[in-house]
Amino acid sequence: MSRLPRLLPAYTHRLNSGLRVILHPVPIADSATVDVWVQTGGRNEPPQWLGISHFLEHMVFKGSERLAPGELDRAIEGRGGITNAATGQDYTHYYMTVAAADLPETLPYLAEAVLRAGIPPEEVERERQVVLEEIRRAADDLGYITYQLLMETAYGEEHPYGRPVLGTPASLMGLTPELLRAYHRGWYRPEYMTVVVTGGIDPEQTLALVEKEFGGPASGPAWTRPPLPPQPRPQGILRRESTHARLEQARLKLAWPTVSLDAWEEVCGLELLAAVLGDGRTSRLVHLLREQRGWVRAIGCSSLVLKEGGLFCISAHLEVEDLPRVEATLLHEIEKLQQDGIGQAELERARRMLTHELLFSAESPSQLASLYGYYETLVGVERLQEYLELLQAFTPAQIRELAQQYLSPEAYVVALLKPAASDAAAASELQLACR
Repeated sequence: MSRLPRLLPAYTHRLNSGLRVILHPVPIADSATVDVWVQTGGRNEPPQWLGISHFLEHMVFKGSERLAPGELDRAIEGRGGITNAATGQDYTHYYMTVAAADLPETLPYLAEAVLRAGIPPEEVERERQVVLEEIRRAADDLGYITYQLLMETAYGEEHPYGRPVLGTPASLMGLTPELLRAYHRGWYRPEYMTVVVTGGIDPEQTLALVEKEFGGPASGPAWTRPPLPPQPRPQGILRRESTHARLEQARLKLAWPTVSLDAWEEVCGLELLAAVLGDGRTSRLVHLLREQRGWVRAIGCSSLVLKEGGLFCISAHLEVEDLPRVEATLLHEIEKLQQDGIGQAELERARRMLTHELLFSAESPSQLASLYGYYETLVGVERLQEYLELLQAFTPAQIRELAQQYLSPEAYVVALLKPAASDAAAASELQLACR
């Protein structure tokens, strides 16, 4: 077996304040990326504060007592750099890419905005309208609608993963500057944060710069995560569907609850199982349902793993009239795999695909920074190398056992988004049949 590549960063540090720092110099790079990760997102929000993590992400860019609104963007973009942010269920992160020579001048702006967000009331009201518009746009995004339908169906309203990270118009109207500031003080603290810097950097100089800008102590008490309800398990087949006027083909998602990130070995095995079933033209489901039978326009398989639970998901785009036979075929292929297992060649193909996908996702400083930050925030950056090693260790029998354990043909979740026109057509056919 060929020697596995080493992906772990060259330098990892934990400052006295609790801040984690990951530095990865790329000598040939002229740019540097800084990615600041915070261990809070949708799962930490009580229902009445739904969307507060995402709203706070917006407000961080509105300055501090020493930083005017928009000054962060001007300081970075004025030097030809880029900056942005994102919020998920388990994290919020802020990143910038600049010329490596500009890092000492630009990092203080990012640190000031992230650590000491001012959240002025007048900017809160302006940005509230921006986020409301984002929610309205999401309500017309077919991919977002289908994903949210799946999460609501699989997790339910009692679990944070079943609620939208963006929040709702009603919840957004209840978020005040005082709440945003309190949430910021409770979570944007060194012990809940990781700073990743990659690119054309000197590790010692960069560590000193990060410690100077991010290494100060937090003020006030830390917040802790509220206890979450257990991940629900479907009893039988739990089916939910909706319609959309702009949709031309149905979007089908079948999902099975799996494991949290704590079960890391199983997480890696489920990734392999997903690749065997639905990653690439020669995978089982793509080859059978799209290439051979032409019953689907697109099909794929994925293993979604969050901090407090996961879903194994099969997604397909298809005509409404093909839904019954496609769902039946999916279940048949799963039962076939559970009975007969997989071949060594299938497993080797899946191994190669996942290994190369990971390597390709770490080719640039910005990709590296995101990869390190994500892993360190959710499961620990040391798991990155373990992932590659575990991919090589699984046997066909172990993949079969995972399919038997988690993919029950009698208990799963179905989320279906159909073209609205299909309802009208069905009603018309029913009227004709009744005459």
